[in-house]
Amino acid sequence: MHDYWGAFWRWFTTPWHLPGNILIEPLGIIEFVLILVFLWWGAIWLRRLTRKTLTRSLGAATAYAISRLTYYIVIALGILIALQTVGVNLSSLSILGGVVGVGLGFGLQNIFSNFASGLILLFEHSIKVGDYIQIKENGLHGEVKKLSVRYTQIMTNDHVDVLVPNSQFVNGEVINWSLDDPVMRIHVPFRVPYGTDREKLRELVVNTALAHPLCSRKTEYSPSLWLNAFGEAGYDCEMIVWVERDGLMRPGGTHAAFNWALAEALENAGIEIPRPRQEVVLAPSVASAFAEAAKPVSASSSST
Repeated sequence: MHDYWGAFWRWFTTPWHLPGNILIEPLGIIEFVLILVFLWWGAIWLRRLTRKTLTRSLGAATAYAISRLTYYIVIALGILIALQTVGVNLSSLSILGGVVGVGLGFGLQNIFSNFASGLILLFEHSIKVGDYIQIKENGLHGEVKKLSVRYTQIMTNDHVDVLVPNSQFVNGEVINWSLDDPVMRIHVPFRVPYGTDREKLRELVVNTALAHPLCSRKTEYSPSLWLNAFGEAGYDCEMIVWVERDGLMRPGGTHAAFNWALAEALENAGIEIPRPRQEVVLAPSVASAFAEAAKPVSASSSST
């Protein structure tokens, strides 16, 4: 038994010769794995502590960017330290690293592009966690839930998580509805019949908008009424409402809520929304034909 343990220990401590004059012992591999596990745990703990500490003074978005960057730096430096700890001479990896780097540069261009784009997003703050964005290329819109080095997690209003490569945000056109001032103007079109008192209609529309909790309470964003056109059946109008973050995060539901409120207000005020009407004019020959066809029916009905 002692010979088996001795042979196993000798195998365990005998260096392996790898390309580039690299000598690694199996025991060193276990040490390397243990160092990486503790390093990963420590990097996560440091990222959370950094984010929690900086949020109070720098804001959530800046704290998130710094904490993520700190996490990546700690992981990179830790891997280098772990390699030196197990006896790997980093200078001997230069040639091998150059060859591998060329291959990775051609095969992983998209990954490196997304990584660089992710760092740009973290530093520029053009897109932050919690923003409501829309990608013009495919119309995708939703809330930013997570920014990583390769992709950005977007949660749509249907609670569907979509992973978007970071390069699309740097190279494409993106609408950030909540970048600086999280206020958005929405238009609610409707129609009223001719003869409606326009001043009373304006008062009704403004009061209806102000009574809704999604309407902005800021004086510079007051609701209003627009008369856009003289339609065939009445005035073509729009309720103009400014909504803040809670409203712009759910644009479809916000429009539906104001449509509902406006419909109730118009009904309570006795204002009927006009419907398009069509008049059918019959030619004299067709009208006479209908009259002739109706005579036997009326005659038979009278006889009975």
